[in-house]
Amino acid sequence: MLSKLLSRGPLSRSQLSKLTGLNPATVTRLTQKLLDSAFIQEGQELIERGQPGRRAIELDLRTDAHFVVGIAINAYEQSVAIADLKGQLVARRPVSRLSRPDPDETLRALGAAALELIAERGIAKESVLGCGVACAGVVDTSALRVLSSPDIGWFDTPVAGPLQEKLGAPVFLETMQNALNLTECSFGQAAGAQNAFLVSIQLGIGASLILDGRLIRGGRSAAATFGHMPVAGVEELCNCGRRGCLTTIASGYAVLRSLGLVDRYRAPQPHDPAYATLLTSTLHAAEAGDRDLSAALGQAGQNLGRSLKAAIALAAPDVITLSGPLAHSSAYLGGVKRMLGPTSHDPFGWEGTLYVSDTDLSAAAARLALERFVYRQDDQAWQEREETEISALPIPSQNLVTTQAPSEGN
Repeated sequence: MLSKLLSRGPLSRSQLSKLTGLNPATVTRLTQKLLDSAFIQEGQELIERGQPGRRAIELDLRTDAHFVVGIAINAYEQSVAIADLKGQLVARRPVSRLSRPDPDETLRALGAAALELIAERGIAKESVLGCGVACAGVVDTSALRVLSSPDIGWFDTPVAGPLQEKLGAPVFLETMQNALNLTECSFGQAAGAQNAFLVSIQLGIGASLILDGRLIRGGRSAAATFGHMPVAGVEELCNCGRRGCLTTIASGYAVLRSLGLVDRYRAPQPHDPAYATLLTSTLHAAEAGDRDLSAALGQAGQNLGRSLKAAIALAAPDVITLSGPLAHSSAYLGGVKRMLGPTSHDPFGWEGTLYVSDTDLSAAAARLALERFVYRQDDQAWQEREETEISALPIPSQNLVTTQAPSEGN
C-alpha cells in the first residue's frame, strides 16, 4: 500500500483496495496501523466516482515523521543526504576527505556528518529508518563490504559497522551505478522503465542493467563490468591489468591520457585521486571553448557510443542513462549521440531514449534506503500469505530488507 501511495497517491481506501487486491476490511485495518505509526496521513474528503453522495478520505504519505539517510563515496565526492518518505531531499552536505583516508575513519566521519545534519533539521534519531550507501567499486551486498574500489583505495572493507554504530539504523550498500539506475527508474527521468542501462563515465566506466524490472548482477557480478569490455584493435593497458578495455579509450582517464596530461599505465594500479581534479578542470576548459579538449572528448564519446551499440544488441534497453562528469560534457555527449544515431554501418540507429542523469549520488543513496527499508516487497512471501495473515503484518521496519549476491561497479 505504501508503494501505491508513493507512485499513485493520494488515494482513498477503496482505491487502495482495488490497486492492491486486498479487501476493504483488510485495507482499513492496515491503514489504521500506518496512521497510528505516522507513515501516512488523512487528507481532504472527496466524492468517489461510482459512489454517488458517498464521501471518502484521501490518504497520503507523511513527509515529516520518518526519514532515511544517503551516503555517497567515490573519487569525486563524499556527501550525506536526508530524504523523506517520498524520496524528496530534505538536506544534503558535502564531507571533506580526510588527509589520510582510512576507511573506518572515513565512515565514522560520514556517520557523524549525517548525525549533525539530522540534529540541525530537528529530526529525531529514532525516526531514521535506514541508511543507503552508494560507493564506487565492487561490492558484496550480502556482507555489506566494498570488495575492491581502486579509485578510493578500499579493499575488502566492511561498511555497515561504523555507520550503524553512529546512526543506530540498518545499512544497505550498493554500487553507485546500481543506486543511480534504481533511483532513475523509480523516482527520476526513467520512472517506470523496465529495461534500462545506465553508464557512469568518470575516471573509469561502470554500468548497471535492469531487465524486465529486475536488477541484473550475473555470475561473479560481472553483468555490469562494461568498462572492461574488450575492444577489437585496442592494445592499451588498462589499470585493471588487461589490455584493450573500453576504459582505455572512452573514460575520463582515456581523455587525459590522449591529451598527454597523464602517463600510460604500465602495471595494474588504482587511478591517482589527483586525476579526478585534473579531469574536472579539463572539462571546464573544454566547455569554455578549447577545441583540442573538445575534440578529445568527442572522440571518447564516439568510442563509448560504438560499444553501446553492442550492449543495445544484447540487452535491448528502452532507456540508456549516462551519469558522471563526462556525461555533462556537450562534446562527449555529442560523440555518443553520433554513434547511437544512423551511421554507414547502421542505417537505422537506436530508437530508444537517452537521458543524462542529474540525480545527486547521495540523494540516490537515500532513495536506495527507501527502496530497501520501506517499499521493497518479497513477492513470494506475499503470495503465500492468507488474507487473515496480511492483516497482522508489521509496519515497515528494518526486517523488510533482503540481501542479494555481490554486485559489480566501477
